Amino acid sequence: MRISESKIDEIRSTADIVDIISGYVQLKKRGKNYIGLCPFHNEKTPSFTVSSEKQIFHCFGCHAGGNVFKFLMDYKSISFVESIQEVAEQIGIPLEFEKEYKPEEQSEQEILYEINNFAARYFSNNLLKSDEGGTARNYLKNRNIKPEMQKLFGLGYAFPEWEHFLAYAKDNKIDLNKAKQLGLIDTRDNGTYYDKYRGRVIFPIFSTNGRVIAFGGRIITKQENTAKYLNSPESVIYHKRKSLFGLYHSKEEIRKLDKAILVEGYMDLIALFQHGIKNVVASSGTALTEEQVKLLSRFTKNIIVLFDADAAGQKASMRSIETLLKEDFDVKLVALPEGEDPDSFVNKFGKNEFEEKIKQAKNFLEYQTAQFEAMGWLEDPAKQAEAIRILVRSAALVNDELKRSLLLKSISRKFNMREKILETEMNKVLDELKRLENKPERAPQRNVESMPDAHLNQQSSENKENLFEKEIILLLLEGNENITGFIFDNIQPDDLSNPFYRKLAAEIYKLYLDDVVSTAEIIEKIEDEELRNYALKMSIGQVTISKRWDELSHSGKIDKQFAKHTCDVVKKYKIMKIDEQVEANNKKINSVTDEKALMELMKLNNELQTERKAVLSYDELSAFNL
Repeated sequence: MRISESKIDEIRSTADIVDIISGYVQLKKRGKNYIGLCPFHNEKTPSFTVSSEKQIFHCFGCHAGGNVFKFLMDYKSISFVESIQEVAEQIGIPLEFEKEYKPEEQSEQEILYEINNFAARYFSNNLLKSDEGGTARNYLKNRNIKPEMQKLFGLGYAFPEWEHFLAYAKDNKIDLNKAKQLGLIDTRDNGTYYDKYRGRVIFPIFSTNGRVIAFGGRIITKQENTAKYLNSPESVIYHKRKSLFGLYHSKEEIRKLDKAILVEGYMDLIALFQHGIKNVVASSGTALTEEQVKLLSRFTKNIIVLFDADAAGQKASMRSIETLLKEDFDVKLVALPEGEDPDSFVNKFGKNEFEEKIKQAKNFLEYQTAQFEAMGWLEDPAKQAEAIRILVRSAALVNDELKRSLLLKSISRKFNMREKILETEMNKVLDELKRLENKPERAPQRNVESMPDAHLNQQSSENKENLFEKEIILLLLEGNENITGFIFDNIQPDDLSNPFYRKLAAEIYKLYLDDVVSTAEIIEKIEDEELRNYALKMSIGQVTISKRWDELSHSGKIDKQFAKHTCDVVKKYKIMKIDEQVEANNKKINSVTDEKALMELMKLNNELQTERKAVLSYDELSAFNL
């Protein structure tokens, strides 16, 4: 059963996002928008903005954003369908369900989610209900994981056979190619399929909205040449750098306590959760990424890092400090006794002893200093100087100037050094960080070509063409059918030179052909995360065009001034492109020797001049029937 598209459209167009969000966040009118304290991260200065005109919200602090459905999905940890039901109930619209729908009508993402849900049910049944699952149940029992925790986290078991899941998937008409994309099956050299997960306890990985996006599998018996853990590959619905294991289950407790405990592994998290310590997330054994930290910042800015006591765990702790400080986290760390991890410690010593350890957490400077001491760095002048540089660099990453100054005093006292020397060193670091901030290649994980202004000289103002294309995109995001239609009648997405804007315009054009023009619906339906976030920022006003833009905002109606502005943008852009083509042709005319080619170029220039005159005659009154 599903809610009909027409009913979703009715609910979306009837609901006022300001009314709905006001039930959860205290909003105040500021200009044409509403602002309030963001419910997705802790803040003292409001950075959460709601646009009644565009029917979208965006937080400039944690970057959460979307339409009314997305707000409820994130705020209440509910599914898309549940968010629709919630809004419908609030505005008094009765729901209608369609009993059947065609698989081809589903989006790529929805199909992948359904396959993962199918696999999660399969693995769970294997663990909880099958005789063969006894091996896995015994393993979890020996690891002190109770049945209620197994159910809560959706744990499962993959049978050791090579084609058990495959046969079950075939019987249920699962798309095997998509199952392979998700890493559930793989192909042999001869092209036949086999199960990827075999003889493993399965840990589903959930999105913050509670959807299964990936799996981790752990072997339960030692096997030669077999990795202990097997994880899902990257897919349309799973990006490892942007996911934190357990966050779906722990986010409310984290928000309530305004503090998160970061551990490494699945078992660490589940063991702590089982002992009533629920404000915990796991990095899944990988180095903490900037994207994971930004995700966590929606719920708290206070974190206690608790990695394993072995050398690898301590290295991971040290690496995580810089990533967390860059996002303005208050960072503390706990060192467990030798040979212990959070799982073994809490099972051996209990909740009270564990909480005592948490109370003894050190700030990042104390922790780093203790690590350097244990490594013997403080006995060697050269190593000690390197340790001090690392400490100063960490302190420099703290945005709060007062905190930074106090940290510097602390380093000065600890090493009995003049503060002035440390200030000089810190200023070097701050200058370096500033320089890196201003570099266009600051986000190395992104393809430079994909960034909207990557091809521009950062030291000069944007070139004319790029500015026009940005303004065209903003007009397309105004959510007005007449404006969108007028632009696409005159400019095709492929006409745009900037690759990022071209890609975004193509997405908007595709939606326009499906009668999707409202800003909120466009943002909801753009699947590419980078495009969606940029469109959201443009729509809410974070990406600026000119100071005059607010004066031209038309609140859903086309007046003469706005029509003239739209018409002018299209005219000037088209004339600029025509003039560029004429200039290119003139250069060819000056160098060409073949008479036939010369005549063709001159003919083309005449046609372009005729087109130029036609463009100049555009009139906003007739274009928009005013």
